[in-house]
Order: sequence, then C-alpha cells, then structure tokens
Amino acid sequence: MLTPEYTRRRLRGLATATSLAVMLLVPAGAAMAMDTSTAEVDVATGELAGTTFTLEELQTQVADLHLANDALLADNDTLQQNVDVLLRERDQLLTSLTRFDKLYNPMEADRQILLELRKGLPETRPEAEAQIARIRSLALTADPGRLTQHIDRLDDAAPAFLDWRFGEFANTQEFSQAYIDTGANAFDSSMEEFRSEVLMSVANRLDGLLTILDRIR
Repeated sequence: MLTPEYTRRRLRGLATATSLAVMLLVPAGAAMAMDTSTAEVDVATGELAGTTFTLEELQTQVADLHLANDALLADNDTLQQNVDVLLRERDQLLTSLTRFDKLYNPMEADRQILLELRKGLPETRPEAEAQIARIRSLALTADPGRLTQHIDRLDDAAPAFLDWRFGEFANTQEFSQAYIDTGANAFDSSMEEFRSEVLMSVANRLDGLLTILDRIR
C-alpha cells in the first residue's frame, strides 16, 4: 500500500533525476558561450552608445566652427570695406594736398596783384611802366586763362595813358580834353575791367581752397 510519505519521496527523486538529465544533455562550453555572448552584446551596446554620443559632439563642434568661420568672413569683409574707405580718403587727401601745392603760386600772385592795385599810379613814368609790367607778370602767373585778354588791353592802352598822364598841357581844360582825344580814357576803363576780373579770379580760388579744406576735414 502506497503511503503519502512514499509518494513525496518518489516525486523528489524524479525532480532530481530530471535536473541531472538536463545538465548532462547541455554541454558546459555551450553554457559558457551563452554567458560570454551575452556579455559581449552588452559591451558592444555600450560602445555603440558611446560612439553615437561622440559623433553628436563632433557634429556640434563642426557646426560651431562653421558659424565661427562665417563670423570671421563677415568681419573680414567689414575690415576690407574699412580699408577701402581709408585708402580712398588717403587718395583724396593726397590729391587735395597736390592741388593745394599747385594753388600756392597763383594765390601768392593774387595777393601781390591786389597790393599793386591798391598802390595807385607812381609819380614817374618809368615807375609807372615798371608797375604795369609787374602787374602783367603777376596776372599771367595768377590766372592766365582769365586775365591774359584783360592785361593785353591794359598794355595796349598804357602808352597813350602814360603820354597823357606825364605830358605837359597849357591848362586844365586842355588836360581834360586830351584825356579823351588821346584815348587815355581807354586805360582807366581797361583797368576797371582788369580789376573786376582779378577779384573774380581770387574769389574762385578761395572757393576752390575751401573745397580742398572741406575734403581734408
């Protein structure tokens, strides 16, 4: 007769036998290989995750470098534009200084002409002739394009005027009539035209000088 205690012992024996059978059927190398493969998979997964993180960092750094390079290129363009502006200003300054040097002699001639025109006619004919010759020389230096024609007229009228001015007359009426008859009056009208043109020439020169100074400032 089967007792409960006997049945329990029988089941325990069967479980033990089954476990032993399984261990005998699965080789030890296969079990170790399974454990090693699992470990290798874990390591590979970790390395892949690290590689992915490193790649993302590199991509971020490359993007940052591109942005920095674009900023440098923009700064370089700005600097080049500033350099171009400075070079143009330098060239304008050099041109202005060159023009200023060219203006010096004509302006000095203008100054001396104005002084001569303020003096009035000398007391002797040689001195008067010397003064007219000096005015002519200064006019051709100051503004030959504008003043040559007027100084020529003055020269043409000068001999008759000097003959009248330093001539001898019986009375004031004869002196006054000779002023018209001899053509001496042409000298005075020519002198007025010449003086007007000199003043216009000086004004134009001063305007040009102010333009140069505006460019320098």
